[in-house]
Amino acid sequence: MPSPAAPKLSLQIFGEDADNQDRLFSGRTNEDDMLPSRQRLGELLVTHRLLTADQLAQALDEQRRRPQPLGQILIGMGFITEERLLQACAVQKGVSAWHLQHDPPAPEALALVPGNLCRSHMLLPVRVKPDRLYLAMRDPGDIDAIDMVRNITKMRIEPVLASEERLVRAVEEAHGTANGDADVTARLVSEALNEIQGDAGEADGGVTEAEMRPVVGLVNEILAEAVRLRASDIHIEPRKDRVEIRYRLDGQLQRVHEIPIKLRAPLTARLKIMSNLDIVEYRVPQDGRMTFTASGRTVDVRVSVMPAYHGQRIVLRVLDKSATLRALDDLGFNDYNRGLFEEMIRKPYGLVLVTGPTGSGKTTTLYAAINQLKEVSNNIMTCEDPVEYDMDGVNQSNVNEKIGVTFATQLRAIMRQDPDVVLVGEIRDQETAEAAIRAALTGHLVLSTLHCNDAPSAIPRLTDMGIEPFLLSTALIGVTGQRLVRELCPQCKEQYAPSPEDRAQIGTAFAGDLPVLWRAVGCPQCTGTGYSGRMAVHEVFPVAPEVQHAIAACEPMDALRRTASRYGYRTMQEDAVERVLTGRTSLSEARRLVFFDTNIVLPAGPRLEQRAA
Repeated sequence: MPSPAAPKLSLQIFGEDADNQDRLFSGRTNEDDMLPSRQRLGELLVTHRLLTADQLAQALDEQRRRPQPLGQILIGMGFITEERLLQACAVQKGVSAWHLQHDPPAPEALALVPGNLCRSHMLLPVRVKPDRLYLAMRDPGDIDAIDMVRNITKMRIEPVLASEERLVRAVEEAHGTANGDADVTARLVSEALNEIQGDAGEADGGVTEAEMRPVVGLVNEILAEAVRLRASDIHIEPRKDRVEIRYRLDGQLQRVHEIPIKLRAPLTARLKIMSNLDIVEYRVPQDGRMTFTASGRTVDVRVSVMPAYHGQRIVLRVLDKSATLRALDDLGFNDYNRGLFEEMIRKPYGLVLVTGPTGSGKTTTLYAAINQLKEVSNNIMTCEDPVEYDMDGVNQSNVNEKIGVTFATQLRAIMRQDPDVVLVGEIRDQETAEAAIRAALTGHLVLSTLHCNDAPSAIPRLTDMGIEPFLLSTALIGVTGQRLVRELCPQCKEQYAPSPEDRAQIGTAFAGDLPVLWRAVGCPQCTGTGYSGRMAVHEVFPVAPEVQHAIAACEPMDALRRTASRYGYRTMQEDAVERVLTGRTSLSEARRLVFFDTNIVLPAGPRLEQRAA
């Protein structure tokens, strides 16, 4: 929907070229208009007077602060409408634009191309003419996809550009997601079973290439489906008589497929070959990685294989390399916590930690901080395992423990590279912790992650690793703890009157009359879960001088919390309660991930009342 600023882009501003612009951006184009443009998108928009040079400069400045596609930023700033942006992108690619909101796909066109092909290549047939088929695509330059559709339909293909967001929705409406994927997987399983003869492939180790070949398509479909559903992890779990496949969607595991036990060994062997692991070794755990492309997106996959009672259990962590970096504004910080966090990362030296369990968004938060600190005058260096996002202007390096390049050894090498800011992927042991603290004490800002339950728990966690309390108190600037909670689906969430149990669960954090709460229901839009997407809840633990003295004196956790609360520390429970009261998430979801202490009075109860009002 155009923003209030959009009317500025009316044809009156085009001057003498108004007729040409009207033709170009209303679909009445000639062959010359459809030639691919070598101009960048911003330059093209300025050339056609859809943007001023000033507006483009503002958008590029915003893009440097918030790494997002330029078109998305332009729409958000109100400089251009979605329709005109799509037209400009189409001109840039040398094709026509297709507005799915005005021209939905024709049923006779949809029937020509299988749903699994539409989902895997993100395309949709939209119109049939006697001599051609119009194919709405996210990437009209995908020649392989066009050739496949041409071979299936035996028709001339006319690719057109469609908005990716609208195309995804249209594909899901036309062909569904889960049911269609299940049908494809079931067919591939049936084909693989027919090709495997006798008992071949049932024993671990010793699987031949011929025995593996039938499951190649099945493995590709499992990986592609996980990418389409935006799964963060794939769990392949052997049982006594079957293999269960579960995806972690929005932080929760969901069982999506059951594979016959006969395919267990070739499936395992295929994944191990793709990740360069030893297929003969099945007695010890193995770790590897691979790169996979699905739906036009390249993903890194980290692979962990572990022997279990019924066979080798495999977990694949999916890292989408095409995902854009998040800005601090987009991480879910409330204004108060964001102010504390920004104050910490703006210090010239010291140690800043982000804590939480695996998959809680710690690395995303650190990348957002690094992106905000990125300047020409700064030398920012990282050691990661692995590098998850390629950041322009940041010197990134990978840890490789197989050849002895650990976090500690890499960090020592980085210190000889004249860094200003250092990101250490994770503090796992005493050696890495000591190297990070030494760097923080010698004039460098060090950012890292740590696995522990909450922000204050980072102090005993590091002292347990062998760090002296007096060194830790001197080096540590502050700690952020976070969790990712699921957001209620806006389409189906419903209000309800809180029960006495709900009031007791929230405890004394909310002193006044509890207003209505929201709960999950479930609808087709959220595949029946009642939730759609996730957001972070935080707590920020600043290390003020009085807190430093408490750490050096080895005071207990309760004393550390009380002292830090005088300098702005607010628990994660309070942040979670705030999201519950504003209808962003449910009380049950908040309690699933955040520890609720109903016996304490949070220092900011009245503030929550004001926010809810």
